[in-house]
Amino acid sequence: MALTLNLEKSARTLVLSLEKAGVTKPPALEVGFGLDVSGSFEDEHRAGITDQLLTRLVPWGLAFDPDRKVDVFTFSSGANGVHDVGSVDAGNYDGYVANNIIAKVPGWNGGTDYSHLLERMLKHFGWAGPIEKKAGFFGRLMGQKDEIIPVAKKRSLVIVATDGDNADKERTMRVLRESEQRQDQVYFLFLGISNQGSTFPFLERIGDQFGNTGFKAIRNLRKFVAQSDEELNEQLIDGELVAWLKG
Repeated sequence: MALTLNLEKSARTLVLSLEKAGVTKPPALEVGFGLDVSGSFEDEHRAGITDQLLTRLVPWGLAFDPDRKVDVFTFSSGANGVHDVGSVDAGNYDGYVANNIIAKVPGWNGGTDYSHLLERMLKHFGWAGPIEKKAGFFGRLMGQKDEIIPVAKKRSLVIVATDGDNADKERTMRVLRESEQRQDQVYFLFLGISNQGSTFPFLERIGDQFGNTGFKAIRNLRKFVAQSDEELNEQLIDGELVAWLKG
């Protein structure tokens, strides 16, 4: 069921919530969203709850992103499980997950890795080198070659929604450590979603260890997306994010 939401009003409320927290003017940021499409998360996708979550995050794109959009990626296990879905904005958010993601993206119903998504996001926003565009099989037959696409560095906020523990902890730590050493201007905000009492010790660990990585536990996603704008903003905006936004 679609949410009835005044997105522009929600964006204005976000700006007010940031001002209350000490961010007098939201900086210009690219906004990205990474959605876990592993098998254990399928029920939430088909029930439309993750679609509602994405709707609640569209105002973040309106408030921060110069293009007033959120770049959406899906992920599961391995590099081939990461997919650039496109962007969501005030004009196409309704039913976005059902229309573009459910049973449509590579890696659907796979396992859970974080590192390949993080690498792809860092490349997408220009912090980890150029993007490689591979020539297809028939393209190669016609003489096409792989293409290297340079990407300008863009300060970015990336929100990652996941319901499960990952199988690539060491590699994820390495990607985050290298990003921190490069001083990439990207903040990763992980949302650990579980209504079955699951804990996320690894996400808590990286949230504590890296200054550009935050973690929020969401015990009931239905209740989370049903909150008022003010309540939702208060839950997502904390001191570390504020300090990064002001930095």
